[in-house]
Amino acid sequence: MSTKAVEVKQALRAILADMALTATDKVQVTYGFPTRAPERRWAVVGEINWDSAEWATNRSRNEEFTVSVIFSVQDAGGTSEGAEGYAVALAKEFEERLAADPSIGGRCITSSFVPRSMKSWPIDGAYECQFETQVRATARP
Repeated sequence: MSTKAVEVKQALRAILADMALTATDKVQVTYGFPTRAPERRWAVVGEINWDSAEWATNRSRNEEFTVSVIFSVQDAGGTSEGAEGYAVALAKEFEERLAADPSIGGRCITSSFVPRSMKSWPIDGAYECQFETQVRATARP
């Protein structure tokens, strides 16, 4: 099976790495979950799930898939509200970049940003928040 999903996932990582907040605030950007001691702030492009892969014509196929994008923030000495606010700021910048080019550099027919869940909890005198989102894409491999 041919797919554009991996190429899209790689492009999403590049978008994250190029964002102003990830550059100035040293947010670790990874392809897959970070291993060993992750940074206090990280963003990951993770799991790919296919919703469908159907023939559009006798020579081409449309595929619909999602790529998970997770923003994780530890706010030392902060609050749950502060950690969640920073995670939302990261996601907002990412969503704006995606909205500016929904074809993700011509790799997709279209894409959209979908928030999925947010949770925060106390951890060693800090608060950690994880904001789980997805990029939903339609592509023609």
